[in-house]
This record gives sequence, structure tokens and C-alpha cells, in this order.
Amino acid sequence: MADVQPYRKSFSFEDGYILETTYRAFCPLESLLQLNGYVRIGKDIFIILDIKEWSDYMELYLYRCKADFALEVEK
Repeated sequence: MADVQPYRKSFSFEDGYILETTYRAFCPLESLLQLNGYVRIGKDIFIILDIKEWSDYMELYLYRCKADFALEVEK
């Protein structure tokens, strides 16, 4: 479970790429989510670009993947 909100923040990488997050999510500290992991919200897939841990919750910065991005599911 998470509280997802619209949010804008840019991340710059050393090779010249700039990604702008479009959402942030607030989750319990006990969540198994990790930096650079993926989450699905509705039909959209997001990569976690940054995580900030606070005293009683985590704040995730999410970048929406392209619409044709697909996750492989292990069987």
C-alpha cells in the first residue's frame, strides 16, 4: 500500500541523461521496495529513482517507464 501523489523532481546522471520524476509515493518502512526496483500502479510501470527513509515511512521518487515497457514474469 502507498499514498501516491503527483510530484516533479529532476535527476541528472554523469553521462548527460536527465530524468524527471512525475510521482512520489509514501510507503511503510517495512516495504520490500528497493532503489532501481519497479512498481506497477494501475496500468503504468515506474522505476524507483530515489528512496528517502524517514522515522516512520519511506518516500519513493518514481519515473514512469515508456508505455511499451514490459516486465518479464518468472513462471
